[in-house]
Amino acid sequence: MIRFATLLFALSIFGSASAQETDLKIIVIVGAGGTDEYEEEFAKTALVWSEAAERGGARFELIGGEVDSDNDAKVLQESLANTDARELWLILIGHGSYDGRVAKFNARGPDFTGEDLAGWLEKYKGELVVINTASASGSFIEDLAKPERIVITATKNEAEISYTRFGKYFAEAIAGKPEADLDNDDQVSLLEGFLFSADRVAKFYEAENRIATEHALIDDDGDALGSRSEWFVGVNATQAPTKEAEFDGERAAQKVLIKNAFERQLTNEQRKSRDNLELKVKDLRRNKADFDEDDYYSQLEALLLELATIYRDVGKS
Repeated sequence: MIRFATLLFALSIFGSASAQETDLKIIVIVGAGGTDEYEEEFAKTALVWSEAAERGGARFELIGGEVDSDNDAKVLQESLANTDARELWLILIGHGSYDGRVAKFNARGPDFTGEDLAGWLEKYKGELVVINTASASGSFIEDLAKPERIVITATKNEAEISYTRFGKYFAEAIAGKPEADLDNDDQVSLLEGFLFSADRVAKFYEAENRIATEHALIDDDGDALGSRSEWFVGVNATQAPTKEAEFDGERAAQKVLIKNAFERQLTNEQRKSRDNLELKVKDLRRNKADFDEDDYYSQLEALLLELATIYRDVGKS
């Protein structure tokens, strides 16, 4: 019987070759499983990511699995240093640990910290998404958060050290699970994946009558505070980490791997312009009280007209 990791290795070589390459690259690192059960579970989750990347037309790279390596941290560091992708999603699948001082991701070979990873990513200037689905992952937000970055973790801090189920649900959601499409637009965003998966985790512990040992966080405004799924109604944030903080989730709501029919008609430039305009509209509406009425509606009209122009030109190029 072919092991899942072997199949993953084959997909990492051949899967993305048949996909239409885009500016998005997905790197999945699968950590040390520790037991056959966990190794198989992590490999299955990585396989879902590989198949989703192919469907989404993204380049895909697997680190871990059957490839001979005694230092996956070094392999990851080299891969990050050499990537030329305009947009990069880094997915960590495995176990994490916390020794009372620092949290680490348990890779094959030496483990690595959030601070290590932040250093390896320092020179990357593209759009970055980091999703750490391991236990003890919460502190990675503090290490990695920056403006225009999206960081998602399976736990709220480094002290939640038990095995996490969040990553499995998240991979299934991003791969297009219909129930995860919370706004019914025929695609699943990173925000929807986060909210759906956190809800599934909560329901698991409720059904098992167990105290939850994982509480996912999302940070996409760069303040390194992170937001819980309970702070959202539908896909709209109703609470921020502090009174002074911005709402998380707005950038993550714009990131989709497997796009619907309309989104596939947009060029990268059109999509980027559309996303920036939508963020400006949301910011303007949020701060409406700071403007006199005429100025507010004048600025809103100008932004909406720019959006209308983009939509008018979709499919013409």
